[in-house]
Amino acid sequence: MNGKKILIAYNAPEREQRGRDIDFISEVDVLSQVNAVRSALHELDYEAVAVPLQRSVPAFIERLTRFKPEAIFNLVEGWRGESRYHQNLPSLYELLGFSYTGGATSALVMSGDKWTTKMLLDQAHLPVPRGMLCSEVPGRCRLRYPVIVKPANEDASLGIDFDSVVHNLNDLRRRVAWVIQNYHQPAIVEEYIDGRELNVAILGDRLPVALPISEITFPMVPEGQPRICSYNVKWMESSPEYHWVGAECPALLDEEITLRAQKLAIAAFRHLGCRDYVRVDLRLAPNNQPYIVEVNCNPDLSPDAGFARSVMASGRSYTQAIGEIVACALQRGEAHAYSRPATRRPAAHREHIASDQPVLAG
Repeated sequence: MNGKKILIAYNAPEREQRGRDIDFISEVDVLSQVNAVRSALHELDYEAVAVPLQRSVPAFIERLTRFKPEAIFNLVEGWRGESRYHQNLPSLYELLGFSYTGGATSALVMSGDKWTTKMLLDQAHLPVPRGMLCSEVPGRCRLRYPVIVKPANEDASLGIDFDSVVHNLNDLRRRVAWVIQNYHQPAIVEEYIDGRELNVAILGDRLPVALPISEITFPMVPEGQPRICSYNVKWMESSPEYHWVGAECPALLDEEITLRAQKLAIAAFRHLGCRDYVRVDLRLAPNNQPYIVEVNCNPDLSPDAGFARSVMASGRSYTQAIGEIVACALQRGEAHAYSRPATRRPAAHREHIASDQPVLAG
């Protein structure tokens, strides 16, 4: 052991998910991430333990403070079946004095609100699809059809299926009403970009590295169905849609398009204050214009997920990537300790963390 203690925090899986009368399969996914991250940390000679966030928050806090980790590997994605609670955990860690991996509360709040993300990126002159926010059924639509309708504050493609893409006002009204009724939140309506689905994985904090781009392909999607990553496509192995898609990494793209997509992803990463590991989802229009559709702080780290696919394509092992992520948290913890009056940082260290030039990996 290298003497450093890392606590892996994760949410105890809940079977019920709002808006769906099914058993949510995140139980397997969450535990897959936990086991993979723990194995990687052990391989790196960290003392790693996994602690679930269950019904009792005080009990969770007591276990954190008793273990006294140098850093927390934050895999919490929600609490009691509500994904929105995941944004509260970083604030809890900070109040307890622990460094942690991944996004801070501000980044999780902004990226978790798809409309806020869209507005912030648009104000920064980064390309996003035109859209509107609907807290009630719209009387008209000034967007160009087809459009895609999705819940404003969900992740993991909850509330997205082939009926999410609509071609006229009547269907739009029905779908918006369905989202509001089932998810108790506004619906985002966006112009649907009928193009290629690109995922840009980013590693790092002050020196973010864009990894090789992964493309979601749709070789088996029936004619007339939209090529989208619906809930069934992502999660439901028993559904036909799950087997209609594939992945290509590195994506077969011109170098110019690759660099443009990576630079856009890093710009979004910086603008939302992200850190450590992020996946930016883009759609590449037929005219080769990339549009940012989502910024995912703390994306799925399962070894078979898209982020790990880009990691492998970059020449890193899964264990190396986990090491880079936890090193970011440890460095922030050390920097916080250095900031106390009794201790001064070496000049060389200050110069290193002050550099913020992006790095692109082909």
